[in-house]
Amino acid sequence: MPEHGENHEHPKDGIRLHTTNFQAIGQQLSELLQSGNSFRLKVEPWRERRSLSQNSIQHLWYAEMSRYLIAHGRPFASAEWVKDAMKHTYLGYEETERVDVITGERTVIQTLRHTSRLDTGEMHDYLSRVEGWARSIGCLLTVPDNSEYRELQRKQDE
Repeated sequence: MPEHGENHEHPKDGIRLHTTNFQAIGQQLSELLQSGNSFRLKVEPWRERRSLSQNSIQHLWYAEMSRYLIAHGRPFASAEWVKDAMKHTYLGYEETERVDVITGERTVIQTLRHTSRLDTGEMHDYLSRVEGWARSIGCLLTVPDNSEYRELQRKQDE
């Protein structure tokens, strides 16, 4: 078993468990338990992480909102500022632990949630809220017709 901080063989988003790999995963777990250590196992329904298309559209939108806000008297509203403001408003914060490498002191801080940790449904919800806010201030955002966001909108409208 790798020590804390070492590379693990498992993907960061977990392992997709299904009938065809159940026995192999069971074997790996059995080997881990031979050490006598206890482990945390969290089983949840599999959902894909946000897509590249969703990631691309959010950055397009941050730039578009930045241009709009700057043109309307908010010179501080860089794309990075817009990104942080949207995440602050619609995603919130999570606790992150930091360690002082000299003293070993551990401090828990609040950091903005990362969109990279959202699944496609959560990301769609976030993008919908961002688009709604932009529309409410008169900023109409580009939604490419062939984007995954547009596809998910169509499915919700059916």
